[in-house]
Amino acid sequence: MQLTKLLPTVILCAVTQMGISQDNNDTNIATHPLNVSIPEVALIDIYDANTGFEAADINFNMADATATGTNSEAGLYDFTALGYTDLWLNYTSVTGAGGSGYDVTRQIDVQMEAGSTFPANFDLRITPEAPVVVANGGTVDSAGTVTAGGVALGTTTAIGTNANLVSSIESVYTGDEAQGVRITYALEQNGNFADYQAGLYSATLRYTLSDL
Repeated sequence: MQLTKLLPTVILCAVTQMGISQDNNDTNIATHPLNVSIPEVALIDIYDANTGFEAADINFNMADATATGTNSEAGLYDFTALGYTDLWLNYTSVTGAGGSGYDVTRQIDVQMEAGSTFPANFDLRITPEAPVVVANGGTVDSAGTVTAGGVALGTTTAIGTNANLVSSIESVYTGDEAQGVRITYALEQNGNFADYQAGLYSATLRYTLSDL
């Protein structure tokens, strides 16, 4: 009696075990799918090598150039006596190939934001140098091409208007801190000095790595 009751259970367990142990189609090759998803990336910051931090307030005080130095003589007023260098644009860009539906290239634009103030008939000249990229972070081509001679904001490029600083950026990461595009600021006269008025002017510079 007990053996008869146990027999169906033993047979059922054996059939179940056989059903899940093998698919009977194995060969000397085994495969399975693997998917990798790479999103587009567009990141930028500005490192100030003078302070060792991301760029903050930068002040041009013409009193520093007129009370002493090259402009202390009557009849002299050289704006290039003041400048600021060792700013670095760090950026990471991941683009797609042609026809992929992703951005193929990017660019870095800069402007004085709407609402900024700046002396009349003068420009802020922003001069970029060729990109410096960490080992294996990109190529000369993928890091982009800087605008020769830089851009001028103020009179040449009105407040609230973009000027292109770096173009043709592809997949690249420059590295942090003193890597990427080194830029220099300088003041330039662009018009009659008669419109140059005393006062405190405040502008916000905005750099944009395009992500269309």
